[in-house]
Amino acid sequence: MSASPLNITPTSSTELRSGPGAPIFEPGPHTRIRRNPVRAIAMMTWDGGPRGIFGQVVNVSLNGCLVKTESTIADGTRLAITVTVIGGPEALKFELNAVVRRRTEVSGRRAYGLEFVSETSADRELAQQLYAETSR
Repeated sequence: MSASPLNITPTSSTELRSGPGAPIFEPGPHTRIRRNPVRAIAMMTWDGGPRGIFGQVVNVSLNGCLVKTESTIADGTRLAITVTVIGGPEALKFELNAVVRRRTEVSGRRAYGLEFVSETSADRELAQQLYAETSR
């Protein structure tokens, strides 16, 4: 007789099963993404969009950033973004490409989660430099 949803032998609540459909509980590395709060502004442009919009960069991770702005940007929009980190001896500019992954609110203002698009090793290095600069 084959197992079907109607004739599965019940297991105790503390017993873990293996095989297809069984939950996987394996210890692994901490998966929380580290985000650095930052004092920075962003200037963003995209095809078919306005000439350029500005926003406040709230935080930066290795893979992206969160930007507050009054403008509306659709999910999935690919952006050219210039992040200017302020507060140091001189302002540092990072020119990156990103895609809008989510919309949220921060302090009552629209904010967008942007994922950096790294097509070359130079793009990845630039994102890493931005992250390193904001971790100081």
